[in-house]
Amino acid sequence: MRVFEPGSGVAVDSDSGRAFATTAGVLRTEDEVRVENLRKRYVPRQGDCVVGIVMGRNADFFKVDIRAPSPAFLPTLAWNGATKRNRPVLEIGTLVYARVEAAHPDLDTELSCVDPDTKKSWNTGEVLLGELKGGLSFEVALSAAQRLLDVDCFILDRLGKDFAYELCVGQNGRVWLSAPTARETVLLLQAIRRSFGMSNVQIEAMVGKMVGLFS
Repeated sequence: MRVFEPGSGVAVDSDSGRAFATTAGVLRTEDEVRVENLRKRYVPRQGDCVVGIVMGRNADFFKVDIRAPSPAFLPTLAWNGATKRNRPVLEIGTLVYARVEAAHPDLDTELSCVDPDTKKSWNTGEVLLGELKGGLSFEVALSAAQRLLDVDCFILDRLGKDFAYELCVGQNGRVWLSAPTARETVLLLQAIRRSFGMSNVQIEAMVGKMVGLFS
């Protein structure tokens, strides 16, 4: 007997123990029971990692767009080793990779760039969470972002065999991508977008053509 855990778009009735869908879409049951759809509006959940865009700032926090119904806030001291004299100063339009620290329907979503797995300071550039420099960002459906986050994502593994790149996928459907040249970055972006709905064989053929452009 296989036991599936409920995932996105699926909830469990506490009285009957039966699962039910909370959104319309395609039912997936590979590792967990979840419903995939083309929803783009993100609903913040505590513990999610998101890619946000700084919309405003003051002495205490940054206002950040995370594709949710309302902006989130990121305290200026919510960074590894940040102090009042040593804290990030982010310009409007800056991309950040952050964790949802607190999410409540009636309160503003709170973000954090504190990475508990390292003691390194935010300004070393070696902390997982924080400012995303260079590259470019694009948006995908939430279900597409979840596929990119899979450990065995075929398109990302295949591209990694022939191209050097950095990728950061937020569970809010915003993706940051950086490659050695602007041309490679754009081609990789296009390949990732086109891969949704393709079979592995089709993806292999597409990437093979891309490799030919650089040989």
